[in-house]
Amino acid sequence: MHITQWGEYGIHCSAFIAQRRKAGQETVRATEIAEAQKIPVDYAQQILQRLRKNGIVHSVRGPQGGYKLGKEPQEINLYDILVASEGDTFEVICDHKPLSLECCNPSTNCNLRPIWYGLRQQVNEYLSRFTLEMLLSGELGIELSEDKTVRINPSAARRSPTKETSDTAANSGS
Repeated sequence: MHITQWGEYGIHCSAFIAQRRKAGQETVRATEIAEAQKIPVDYAQQILQRLRKNGIVHSVRGPQGGYKLGKEPQEINLYDILVASEGDTFEVICDHKPLSLECCNPSTNCNLRPIWYGLRQQVNEYLSRFTLEMLLSGELGIELSEDKTVRINPSAARRSPTKETSDTAANSGS
């Protein structure tokens, strides 16, 4: 698993739009987003186009135009944003860059394949727990210690993945 700048900035851009919305600003221009995230405008526009194509944001034309959230912040989770920004959250080597066609053929018996698919499913379910609303409020239900160990507060982080995400994971062979 490797979260790229596309994914990271996709989350930051979405969160910024949600923050501005919470402050009463319905649409946000790409230039404002780029400036706030300290990224080039053309890069911000590319990220926003990916988010728009996947329904995370909508574009509005005209003098008061810009970008706005495609759904309520509590309906958009990090999984959705990463998939929109990057296309996937976890590439299974068997599918994307097999070590060999003989070993990585779906018809061969490979003891690692179910581990990689299970790991992808766990990553997707974990990311699905956290919404933009949770990110903005800071109520994620997790703590990061100095040694980078994550402690999860079960009552706060016990959010079930969206049905759509579970269906997507099931249909992708996980």
